Amino acid sequence: MTKPLAKPKSLKAQITRTSLVLAAAALLRERGPEAVTYRKVAEWAGAASSSVGYYFDSVTDLLYEAGCYNIELWIARAEKVAQVADGLEGEECRRRVVDLLLEACLPDDSVSMPAHYAQLIAASEAPVVTEAYRKGREALDAAVNRILVDAGVGLTPSVVVALVDGGAVKAISEGYEVREIVRTLLESAINGR
Repeated sequence: MTKPLAKPKSLKAQITRTSLVLAAAALLRERGPEAVTYRKVAEWAGAASSSVGYYFDSVTDLLYEAGCYNIELWIARAEKVAQVADGLEGEECRRRVVDLLLEACLPDDSVSMPAHYAQLIAASEAPVVTEAYRKGREALDAAVNRILVDAGVGLTPSVVVALVDGGAVKAISEGYEVREIVRTLLESAINGR
């Protein structure tokens, strides 16, 4: 397992290091792990190439932190939706459960679905990224589970993720709209059809 380096002491150093992680995370999301190089990260962060080597012992260390950052974004999105579900009455939550699950499990419209799923599949090329994503899965599943419990739906987070991700890949590969396909799959599973 890769351990993050100690946080830099000065504010300027903290800002530089954070900008490098954010740039690496964006590269990872948009182009996959093979795109995360010292030169490309420095370019995207607007920093000197030498700064990447100064703050990170290797691309592997940087990839791990980028993976951790990405999964934290996805957890935060799902957690925000779970908080909405927590505030709804049971029947209202049940009525809105498919919309809540779509919002919690799929990226928003600013993200290219094909790019999102391509980078998830490409994560297998970088074991430290899969490690970061695997570690974050528990918190992501916990947020999805809160939505399911609040709505009184007897599915597990693993089944929801399989339906969402499987439906997304089906839609992308066959030229359909992702949300429509995933909505249909979730409705069928929830309503027992």
